[in-house]
Amino acid sequence: MRRLSRLIMVAIAVMLAAVTTGCARRAIAKVNGDVITEREFFDRLQVAQGRQVLDRLILEKLVEQKAKQKKIEVTEAEVNQFVQDLKRESGDRWPQYLRAAGQTEEDVRRDVRDNMLIVKLIIPESEMKRYWEQNRTRFDEPAAVTYRRVVLGSKAEAEKVRGQIVSGKLTFAQAVKTLSKDPVTQQPGGEIGPIPQGYGDPDLDQTLFSIPLKQVSEPLPAAFAQDAYQLVEVGKRTAGRKVGFSEAESRVIRALTRTREQEIGDFLSDLRAEASVTILSQRYQSLAEQYAQLKQQKPPKIGAPAEKPAATRATAETAPAKPQTAPEKRATK
Repeated sequence: MRRLSRLIMVAIAVMLAAVTTGCARRAIAKVNGDVITEREFFDRLQVAQGRQVLDRLILEKLVEQKAKQKKIEVTEAEVNQFVQDLKRESGDRWPQYLRAAGQTEEDVRRDVRDNMLIVKLIIPESEMKRYWEQNRTRFDEPAAVTYRRVVLGSKAEAEKVRGQIVSGKLTFAQAVKTLSKDPVTQQPGGEIGPIPQGYGDPDLDQTLFSIPLKQVSEPLPAAFAQDAYQLVEVGKRTAGRKVGFSEAESRVIRALTRTREQEIGDFLSDLRAEASVTILSQRYQSLAEQYAQLKQQKPPKIGAPAEKPAATRATAETAPAKPQTAPEKRATK
């Protein structure tokens, strides 16, 4: 399965389909005043990528036909959840990801739908659900906290600063800005998290999930800095929750396909070999020869794949994402 960032052929196909006689003189760029027309651009694009685009369009049509035959579909809600997961994992980098891939969000949604159809044709839903059941703790969302910290050079200094904060002589924000030896939390906001429960230093974890909100902790050893101590203040705490199969499905799919890439590749090859494909354009007769060669190989007829035991060992796709600042972490075809 290719990664979504590499699936740009559909976008190219759309551009090729847009070519009309009217584009011969329509400018797409100017170079020192000289015009490059859309016709020049599309002609060159057709020569460079036309064969791959046509093969991709044929494969998409074959997948759609097989899915219709098997009465398998991908709903809008499933696509929405998959894209939502991608956005959450990408965070602020989502726009940069789209630009780097040369795609719009609509392109990504189309790729996600195509890829989910392929996966559903390969992996029965019963297997997906069994995997989810066996690894539920990997998909459930743990309790989490967001907090700030003041890092000081010794326990005595930490106790002194805590006393000043508790007595009102100093605010926690002031201590972070003027006294903390931690450059991370001196940045605007100075917050760390959300941090999932059970992640990192056990003593710190226990404190973060037990002290009241906005209350300054007792001095704690700073495991990430030698001989340093820290004071923490929890700003937000969220309860853990169970995640149902529909919400976890996109992560289940990615986890399972990591071990099924060869099977998926074989399935797509078999789809091509079984198809009746006629290439009408002389330009792409080499593609027709490729399909003819696949037919001569006489692959076994595609049937419903036998269910395989679901993997019980979770992958990195299913584990909770590690926070970007720790206390001391992919639509396919």
